[in-house]
Amino acid sequence: MKKILACIAMVIATVIWGTAFSAQSEGAGHVGALLFVALRSFVGAAALSFVILLSDLARRKRFSLWGDAVEPQAKKDLLCGGLFCGIAITAASSFQQLGIRYVSAGKTGFLTALYILIVPLLGLFLRKKTPKTFYAASCTALLGTYLLCGGVDSFGKGEFFVLLCAFLFAGHIMVIDHYAARCDCLRLSCVQFFVAAILSLCASLLFGEKWLLSGIRGALPYWLFCGVGSSAIAFTLQIVAQKYLHPVLASLLMSLESVFAVAGGYLFLHEQLSRRELAGCVIILLSIVFAQIPWKGRKVEESQA
Repeated sequence: MKKILACIAMVIATVIWGTAFSAQSEGAGHVGALLFVALRSFVGAAALSFVILLSDLARRKRFSLWGDAVEPQAKKDLLCGGLFCGIAITAASSFQQLGIRYVSAGKTGFLTALYILIVPLLGLFLRKKTPKTFYAASCTALLGTYLLCGGVDSFGKGEFFVLLCAFLFAGHIMVIDHYAARCDCLRLSCVQFFVAAILSLCASLLFGEKWLLSGIRGALPYWLFCGVGSSAIAFTLQIVAQKYLHPVLASLLMSLESVFAVAGGYLFLHEQLSRRELAGCVIILLSIVFAQIPWKGRKVEESQA
């Protein structure tokens, strides 16, 4: 039951991410990439702080950073997890936001989805046991994403930024896999966004991005939506879900982001889906179903993981 609920939480996160993609694209036209990441991260951290405060009040506990983490090791895990997750998500989000300026939505979706393959490869280097069915599902899901997004017909500066983003998101998934079971999910997510806000703000100043009040005000609905929806809600759901999911299965579920982005365009923007795009959606969905089937020998592999 916990695994089923974790899968549902991850799917909800992908729905939000898919919807937020257009908001990121619109926001890129008003403010610099690093400033946009800083603004959405501050909103995410503030929203999560408020939720933690309400949670502590409901349980009649004094509000604190540590929560139930009393032992020194538990506090260290929370700080280290928040720091490493914050560094990874800052770099990944910044490169993605930079890439959106130069790359079409289709290319960005396909290149970002390369974490479908990068996560199991990282698992090999980290000697993490992975069921063979997950590798097969990752390959077919990547094929589905290629059909859905149109692939890549050229490679330039924007494509390079998004490819880096895919590697960094894969690293983010692996870091969460290490710390999620050891920390309070809300607090881990909150710390990561405070770290992301500070790092991206400093980077924005360092690289001399223009801070225009008109630009910040113009991008207000986009960084507010991404801060509350994509950052505070969706990334926290990801951390909660990864407590109970294998990282490769988590990356497969996250690939649904492309499907929901296309579905949102069809429902809200009246964009028509081609047969190729529909085939891509079906292949991704079938890949995720295939990864969930309890094949013979699968339980043995998972128990060794």
